[in-house]
Amino acid sequence: MTRLSYVDCGSLTPEQQELYESIAKGPRAAKRRSLVDEKGNLTGPFNAFVHNPALGRHWSAIGEALRFHTSLERRLFELAILVVAAHWRSGHEWAAHAGLARAEGIAADVIAAILNGEPPPFGKREEEIVYTFAHELVTERRVSSANYEAALSLLGEEALVELANTLGYYIALAAMLNAFDVHPPKGLEDPWP
Repeated sequence: MTRLSYVDCGSLTPEQQELYESIAKGPRAAKRRSLVDEKGNLTGPFNAFVHNPALGRHWSAIGEALRFHTSLERRLFELAILVVAAHWRSGHEWAAHAGLARAEGIAADVIAAILNGEPPPFGKREEEIVYTFAHELVTERRVSSANYEAALSLLGEEALVELANTLGYYIALAAMLNAFDVHPPKGLEDPWP
């Protein structure tokens, strides 16, 4: 379900077709089967990308770079996305990344606590540091000096830049998904239907 009409995959412009193919057959497709629905429509934010391919190809490239070409550990990357998804109550974003976070080693009780807005019971200090940085930036729109220094010490500048950009990108996606009332595809649970 979405407020935004689906772009008919049978009558794409050349620019739309190029973007469609890069998403539907690119590295994201290997990680998630739900990128394309049973009619061939792109799901989630990707439908919006194809509506405006000049803009969408840049959003897609940023997301692909963040997901597949950074030094930020996958487990910590997925943890940060869950912080955004929970704060923005973005069901599609949550459904798309909760399973990935679990597969990368984020404990089920940590995921459940984030979903419920409770302090997570971290067993790993690096997860607590990334969560604290992400949660503070997302909810307070700033990061305290102490939390910044802890994240910098853990990650180094390059990965910290990647973390901040990951948070910004997924906040933008959550806003887009919420604006267009995009829910998860069939088979994925929406915690905020």
